Amino acid sequence: MDESMHEREGEPRHSEPGGAPEGAKHGEESPVETANVSSAPVAGDSSPRSTPPGYRRLGMTRAITRLIQALWLGSGVFLLLTANAAFNAASNTTDAANVVGAVLTRWHYIALFAPLLLMFLEWRRSRPIMLVILFVAVLLASFQALLDTRIRMIRGSSLVPISSLSSDNPVRRQFGILHGMSSMLLIGQVIAAAAVVAARE
Repeated sequence: MDESMHEREGEPRHSEPGGAPEGAKHGEESPVETANVSSAPVAGDSSPRSTPPGYRRLGMTRAITRLIQALWLGSGVFLLLTANAAFNAASNTTDAANVVGAVLTRWHYIALFAPLLLMFLEWRRSRPIMLVILFVAVLLASFQALLDTRIRMIRGSSLVPISSLSSDNPVRRQFGILHGMSSMLLIGQVIAAAAVVAARE
């Protein structure tokens, strides 16, 4: 008799038949249920999630890269169009050469620093073809800057405009060769810039 009473006292008491134990209050959720509810996604929740810093840096790097590429290619195309328009519209070749020479001075800075900055940004992306194109562009820009310096020296040392010299004059022939090489180097840089812009990310 005493054993059966002890067994009954050890069993959990229920407030109702088939109900929860007396220790569990009505309306109180268990810790497991609370965790499941808190971790479940809420339908219609459109609150912005925080973007990892790595993705933000990557997006900023791509934006800067695109900006430099656009400046590089746009400046080269603008110089080609400006040179052609200047020689067609100017009253004499001396004025046209002065205009083109002033634009070339600004172009040399862009042509040198733009591919160098892009090489720095592309260094960790493991794209060797892109690095080769940028390195070749830096070489072309360097050669063109040297040729332009030599052309300016020839123009400055000539007592008369180069265009007024005879076609068989050595100075004019040297000037024409250097001018043609400078134009080819400029076209090569524009092609390199276009290849970099057209390359896939």
